[in-house]
Amino acid sequence: MNSKRINITFVILAAVVMAGVAYGVNYLWDKRFGPTAASAADCTLAQELIDKAQNPPTDTAQAEQWEQQIRQIRYTRLENDGISTEVGRYVHWSMVRATGDPMRPPAGTLEEITELAVGHCEDSGVDLRVPKIVF
Repeated sequence: MNSKRINITFVILAAVVMAGVAYGVNYLWDKRFGPTAASAADCTLAQELIDKAQNPPTDTAQAEQWEQQIRQIRYTRLENDGISTEVGRYVHWSMVRATGDPMRPPAGTLEEITELAVGHCEDSGVDLRVPKIVF
């Protein structure tokens, strides 16, 4: 019976150590490869661009010009490349939906855009709201 208690104690101890290691690895992975921290100014502008993306033109030529204008704002005013990229991806798919283009994003892409955009703004003090794009 004594060896059974030792085995159970060992298993519990090993599980606690493994959980701690997994937590530490996940924390370090997120710090190294996770979303970069965008400023409050970048996140505020990102929200404005996401809001603007709710009503893209339905005409293909106008929509491409509209997307180009937003791209120019992103490239000249957003300092954080990560949030700029996610805003650009969101704007693009919003335009694709509005123009009736048959192209569709790969499964999980729109959720990934939202997750990463929100992650970039997590510590900025700006509560980024990214409406879902439905095809």
